[in-house]
Amino acid sequence: MTTQTNFLLLETRDTLHKWLSLTSSGLMFFFCFLNIALLDQITIGMVDGIFGALSLYFFAAAQQKKIEKWHRFALIFSLTVTTFSAFYLADLRAGSIYWLLLLPPLYCLLAGAKQGLVFTIVLSFPVLTMLFLKSATENYLPYRSVLNFVLAYFFSYAICYLYETQYAKSSLLLYKMAFQDPLTGAQNRHALKVFFDGFNKQSEDSFQTAQEETRLLILDIDHFKSVNDEFGHDVGDQVLVEIAELLQYCIPSHNVYRIGGEEFLIVLNDHSATQAFDFAESIRKSVENTVFRTHQQNIKITVSIGIAQLKKGQTFREFLRAADKNLYSAKNKGRNLVHYGSMSITEAI
Repeated sequence: MTTQTNFLLLETRDTLHKWLSLTSSGLMFFFCFLNIALLDQITIGMVDGIFGALSLYFFAAAQQKKIEKWHRFALIFSLTVTTFSAFYLADLRAGSIYWLLLLPPLYCLLAGAKQGLVFTIVLSFPVLTMLFLKSATENYLPYRSVLNFVLAYFFSYAICYLYETQYAKSSLLLYKMAFQDPLTGAQNRHALKVFFDGFNKQSEDSFQTAQEETRLLILDIDHFKSVNDEFGHDVGDQVLVEIAELLQYCIPSHNVYRIGGEEFLIVLNDHSATQAFDFAESIRKSVENTVFRTHQQNIKITVSIGIAQLKKGQTFREFLRAADKNLYSAKNKGRNLVHYGSMSITEAI
């Protein structure tokens, strides 16, 4: 699954975590009051109150967009403890067992399908044991109680699992439609804008660190129009596909974008100026030494590459303009070279 699709799923889980924290906090405080003030169930009420306060803290953190990874698992733990303690300490006729049926779907939605299944199975052992023991009375039939609970318990998880997997497939399809170039499979300009917006939302400290390490390469195929004119657009399209495959072989595919026509863009993280220049030069040489074979035609092409550093406060257009400026310098100096400010391959040699 792509990074962006995972990001969408995490965004959904964060939203669920936020509002579930608020809802569960309200419910826990309600049962805290009910158990202590009216039912004289001090232990259950104290458990509800403690975890209600914890859930309220999770909501406050989510409101400030400060959700930590452990928050989600702590929320799962608090929901499990409060629900199971109510079932364990209260009389079976109180109906607290019904709340246990909500846990498998919540596990699946908050932790994901695989981890959710593990949590569901682990919780089932103490629950089924306790249910069997509590049902061994004249008023209940233990085996039938356990059987009905097992079916309902795991069926509730199965429904949520089907929804989760279908949602992931739909998210992947929508991502491809919105953020992938249909010809080459590389990411498109919209995906680059999403990356840039996410980068700009980083904290000032992380931004200052990242701006020393994140650079952008714009790659343009030299004289690509002549390829289309001489061999046809279908051959030109195949060349674009092979260029994208070559770039994705050199760097993870989520770092490669096609931003229009014969222009591609590569995002380099954790690269100094010299490292970025050397990487761009290795790309240039790989393209130059590759024979593109399409429709029994052997085609040799070259590329020009411009490099820009991502600076704090830059807009998306300013960032592209800086890289374009270096790209045009590479073309003006004769094409088939890399240019980055005062650095170019002719000077490096």
